[in-house]
Amino acid sequence: MKALAKEAKTSRDKEAFKLLENTPSYRIGVGARAEAPAPPSFFIEVIVKLSTENSEVNLLSLEKILLSLKALQVEGYIMTYQDDNNISCEKAVSILEIPQEYIRAKTIIGAAYKET
Repeated sequence: MKALAKEAKTSRDKEAFKLLENTPSYRIGVGARAEAPAPPSFFIEVIVKLSTENSEVNLLSLEKILLSLKALQVEGYIMTYQDDNNISCEKAVSILEIPQEYIRAKTIIGAAYKET
């Protein structure tokens, strides 16, 4: 995390990101933002893909995704819709909270993609 914070301080955007998990349905990562003179802040981001590549609508799958998104929202994630048919879910965390929050997010969003 120290390297991520250092990268954020020196990057043009004052932000750095590391992908922690990448599946065809979702991605989870951790980021840092440099907000001088304050120390860098950290966040967990979950990107959820709403549809499959074959463009078929699967209502059961969408219901599971919706339940997971609601659970993330209850946990304090802020959600935005992206133009590429994805939803970005982001939560500010302290450096000490990152491992636990990653596990929590993975558990919540992973539940939407488990076989029934």
